Amino acid sequence: MALVTGATSGLGLATAQVLASAGATTVLSGLASEEPEAIAASLAASGLPVVGRACDVRLRDELEALVSWTLENHGRIDTVFANAGVALDTGPHLTSTDAQLDVMFDIHVSSVLRLANLTIPSMAERGSGAFIIMSSLAGLRGNSLIGLYGITKAANAQLARNLAVQWGAHGVRVNAVSPGVIATDFAKPITEGAGRDVRLAKTPMRRFGDASHVAGTVLWLASPAGSFTTGQNIIVDGGTMVSD
Repeated sequence: MALVTGATSGLGLATAQVLASAGATTVLSGLASEEPEAIAASLAASGLPVVGRACDVRLRDELEALVSWTLENHGRIDTVFANAGVALDTGPHLTSTDAQLDVMFDIHVSSVLRLANLTIPSMAERGSGAFIIMSSLAGLRGNSLIGLYGITKAANAQLARNLAVQWGAHGVRVNAVSPGVIATDFAKPITEGAGRDVRLAKTPMRRFGDASHVAGTVLWLASPAGSFTTGQNIIVDGGTMVSD
């Protein structure tokens, strides 16, 4: 049983599909305005074990309701992919605002911690489970345009390490995944923008990733193959991080 937040598009949707294709009944969650129930119904019509549930992860009562509904209807949660996210800053820190930082910190850190506290204890009771946090390469490098976003992503990678230490003895694995540039709508300003060629030149593999590369990483972390990996921040970036 898998629960994916921010799952109505991009990396979240791709990951929900991969987890379901691997046999996990998957709860696909997103904002009500994004119609997660309709998206899930479309996937279910193709034979995948996917159900949809609306949730704004910033709202504590909605997050609690999401977890309660999942447990009541499916009995357990084995894997969580905390993927909900947003990038609000588009320039140097002098141009960003406290409100932008507050929103991104709430979504990327506070809501993830709340979700962990709601789901990991039941995993620990069974002695197994995987909690996976969407972080970012932006949390590992300096940023000229999305610095606040990077700060909150660095923080949620640290959250993964903390939770890994706190819950490892109970059989629960907690990891982060940090994508580089992945060809989704979120990354179009880079993949289709003026800086495309420059970014490709700085990527050893000379190409952008696609959603399957991140989804496959999450599947590995959730599977028995990832059962001795915890507290890690897995970078999926075509080598950008190590490039000179």
